[in-house]
Amino acid sequence: MIDTTNLNDGIVYQSRTRKSCVEAAVVLESVGIPSEVLPWEGHFLLIVRPDRVAESAQQLHLYFLENSKKEEIKSPGQPGLLKGLPGALIYVSLLLLVDSAQNYNFLTLDLNEIGSANAGLIRQGEWWRAVTALTLHADFPHLAGNIAFGLVFGLFASQVLGAGVAWFSILLAGILGNIVSGFIQTPPHNAIGASTAVFAALGIVAAHTWRTRHNRLYRGIRRWMPIIGGLMLLSLLGGPGERIDVTSHITGFISGTCFGAFYGKFGSRLRLKDAYQIALGIAAVVLVLLAWLTAALS
Repeated sequence: MIDTTNLNDGIVYQSRTRKSCVEAAVVLESVGIPSEVLPWEGHFLLIVRPDRVAESAQQLHLYFLENSKKEEIKSPGQPGLLKGLPGALIYVSLLLLVDSAQNYNFLTLDLNEIGSANAGLIRQGEWWRAVTALTLHADFPHLAGNIAFGLVFGLFASQVLGAGVAWFSILLAGILGNIVSGFIQTPPHNAIGASTAVFAALGIVAAHTWRTRHNRLYRGIRRWMPIIGGLMLLSLLGGPGERIDVTSHITGFISGTCFGAFYGKFGSRLRLKDAYQIALGIAAVVLVLLAWLTAALS
C-alpha cells in the first residue's frame, strides 16, 4: 500500500477514467515502481511514494512519447488488406500456371522429376528444388488447400509487414524450411507442395503478433496466446497422415517464426516505402522463375 496521508506529494498522474490510470500503473509496475489508483472527486489519481515521483513522471513521459510516435508511424506504415491483393493474385497465378503445365503437358519436361524437393539431391547442391517444389502439387485438393490457406495467412502477413516484405519473406522461409527438411529427412524422401510456405506464413503472423504484444501491456499467458493458437492450427492442419510431410510443415513454421519474431522486434525501424515493397515482390517472382529455369537447364 502507498501512504496517502500527504496525497498531493505523491500524485504522478490523473485521469477521468480508471482504465487510463491502470494503464499508467502497469507501466510503472513493469519498471519496479509500486503505485496505487484512487478515486478522487470525480477523477482517478495514480499515486506513488513521494521519493519516486520524479522517476515515475519520467517513465510515464517516455511511455506516452513512444506511443505517440508509434501512432504516427502506424497510420502511413500499416498497409490495408487490399494492398496485399496483387501479391496474393501472383501467388495464385503461379500455382495455377505450374499446375496447368504439369497436368496438361504444356512442356515436354517432367516437372515433378526436375522440381520436387528430393532430399538427396538438395543435399548435393540442387538448391532450386527447395523453390520449385513449393509450386508443385499432387492433386486438386492439395492445390486448393494451399491456395486457400496461403491466401489467408499471406494477406494477414501483408497487412502487418507490407505486401512485398510479406510475400518475399514467406518464400524465403518456405525455401529455408524445405532445405532444412531435406537435411533432416533420409535421402529417398521426396516432397512437393506450397504447404511449407503456407506454414511459414502462419509462423510469421503468429510470431510477429507475439513479439509486438510482448512489449506492451500484456501479462502472463496472454503474451503466449498467439503462439499457442499458431501451434494449435499447425497440429490441426499439418498432423500426421497419408502423404502429409509433417517435417516440412514444422521446419516451414519454425522458419516463419524466426522471420516474424525479427520483424516484430525491428519492423518499425525497417518500414519500407512502396517502391521497395514492389521491388521485393518482383524479386520473389524472379527467384521462382530463376529456380524453374535452372531446373529446366540442369
